[in-house]
Amino acid sequence: MRTFGPDVRKAFSGSALALLCAVTLASCTSNDSASKSADACGLSQSSEEESLVREVLGTEDFATRAYGSTSVLADKMRRALPNVADKERFYTNACGYSVGGEPREAGVTFLSGWFLRTAAPPSFPADVSYDVSGTRGVARNSDSTLYVACDMPGEFRAQSQKVWLTADTTYTFNPSRPDADQSIHDRRMALTYLMARRITEALGCENKPLEQPPVVKPLPTP
Repeated sequence: MRTFGPDVRKAFSGSALALLCAVTLASCTSNDSASKSADACGLSQSSEEESLVREVLGTEDFATRAYGSTSVLADKMRRALPNVADKERFYTNACGYSVGGEPREAGVTFLSGWFLRTAAPPSFPADVSYDVSGTRGVARNSDSTLYVACDMPGEFRAQSQKVWLTADTTYTFNPSRPDADQSIHDRRMALTYLMARRITEALGCENKPLEQPPVVKPLPTP
């Protein structure tokens, strides 16, 4: 079991240098609440998310790209919800982080969406299953996924209880890196959880599914 809490920066930072953030479509800010309201990917210095992004990318400096504001992303998620029953799945890019502004060298992309609970999720032999503070997760070499129960308010409540909110984080490295070990999967799952929390807060999930700090536990292989 691994807990990622307030001391995650101490656990993962090799050299705690100030972040130089080269911004493509959105600017970073030292005010955490302001950055979250501006876009789903704004990272404040010394935050858990910022430390984990640096650790995953293996760099002190990275560029941030937002595909829309938090409110725009939440509206897109709400509009897509009624159609999930017909399509089984919906997902959309939220934002990304990359070395040198281009994900070709090293990049992390965060996506959010819906997945019908009665549908079978994709499964591969090398999957590593996780419990992250009570939320189901799956880790692979190229991505990490969380399946979150999000009870939305009002007219969206009934439909939201038929789907999982999915949070996917994909990884691109060129040249490719060795297969991820458990410690790498743990860090990636913690990052996915923390980024997904921003979406659940924007959507107003009444059950507050990601309220707790991410406690990352790999599950035994069946």
